[in-house]
Amino acid sequence: MNNSRDKSMGRLMAAGLAIGTLGVAVSTSVAGDLDNRWYIAPAVSYVKPDDDRKADNGWGGQLGIGKPISESWNIEGNIVGDNLDIKNSTSQFRQRGLGIDALYFFNRDSAFAPYALIGAGALRTKVPGEKNTNAMGNVGLGFMSMFGDALGVRADVRYRLDKDDSSVSGQNRFGDWLVNLGLHIPLGAKAVAAAPVVAAPSKPADSDGDGVTDDKDRCPGTPAGAKVNADGCELDSDGDGVVDSKDRCPNTPAGAKVNADGCELDSDGDGVVDSLDRCPDTKAGVKVDDKGCEIPAVIVLKGVNFATSSAKLIPESLAILDEAAATLAKSSDIKAEVAGHTDNRGAPAKNKKLSQQRAEAVMNYLVSKGVDASRLTAKGYGQENPIADNGTEDGRAQNRRVELRIMK
Repeated sequence: MNNSRDKSMGRLMAAGLAIGTLGVAVSTSVAGDLDNRWYIAPAVSYVKPDDDRKADNGWGGQLGIGKPISESWNIEGNIVGDNLDIKNSTSQFRQRGLGIDALYFFNRDSAFAPYALIGAGALRTKVPGEKNTNAMGNVGLGFMSMFGDALGVRADVRYRLDKDDSSVSGQNRFGDWLVNLGLHIPLGAKAVAAAPVVAAPSKPADSDGDGVTDDKDRCPGTPAGAKVNADGCELDSDGDGVVDSKDRCPNTPAGAKVNADGCELDSDGDGVVDSLDRCPDTKAGVKVDDKGCEIPAVIVLKGVNFATSSAKLIPESLAILDEAAATLAKSSDIKAEVAGHTDNRGAPAKNKKLSQQRAEAVMNYLVSKGVDASRLTAKGYGQENPIADNGTEDGRAQNRRVELRIMK
């Protein structure tokens, strides 16, 4: 009898393995969007035993581990177990087993995926005075429903054939019905399907890399990195005839004549470009002001005036002093004396003191505009050096003056 049981078990095990092999063979490739993660499937089983067992309905459980192998097939290995009370007895059928199942899915809809199953394995049965291990097979129908990617529920009904010919005298197999309700728990993160690679459309050539294709480039061969217009020609932002990549003076005024570097011309070489040079023919080596004109030895600051009998500059004087400060700033090697003068009205000593105060006021203003104080001195001459007749009002006005005396 044992040999017969062993042969039956071997045939069913072989059938189960054949089913698994068939499932693998059916699938030549796994669909790109198939969730092919390993999973575990714990379940509670309600068992209605074969009437020939003479046992009550009972409870059991199973734990499966499986993996999809194609769009239609899953393969699972299962550990199963149940306890069934023998009628009119305190004894039980205690059954534990291992099996392999093939699940065929009619669709993979995550909300409702029905399947059929077939499997084989071995079931160990223990009753008082008897222990035996027999072949088992099962078929069934069920469904699975997923809640997202991490959890699902499963339910199926199975008919289990148990080739047990020892537990009950006169019986050589049992057919039990099982209802399983459990979970489907994928392991690990779901693989994300790779986006299809789409070949980029070919683009027209751009030989010089300026962003304008060769078929539209009117200036091929522009230097790398040069800014170009829609025709592929280098920009000349200030319109001076020198492209930006060669323009060392990129903001020359419109219409100004420039050299090969894009910088304004300074025809007389005095350091003041032609567009600003009011004295365009100064001699070489002559010191000039910010207008390109020769700086005389003595500059009378006409229009620089003060409040009566005071060293306080009137507002109208400031613009003239600002111009003088600009000239001194341009010629940084020039040193100057700020000389104050008065007319002959009043006491000579008082006039000299007032002229000194006025010279210092002018010097301090120039310093506040950025002229280095070390380049300036202030001296009051009072009424000593008139340049006009003090006998007339006009002459006295000319004598009340401030001068810049350039120190060679």
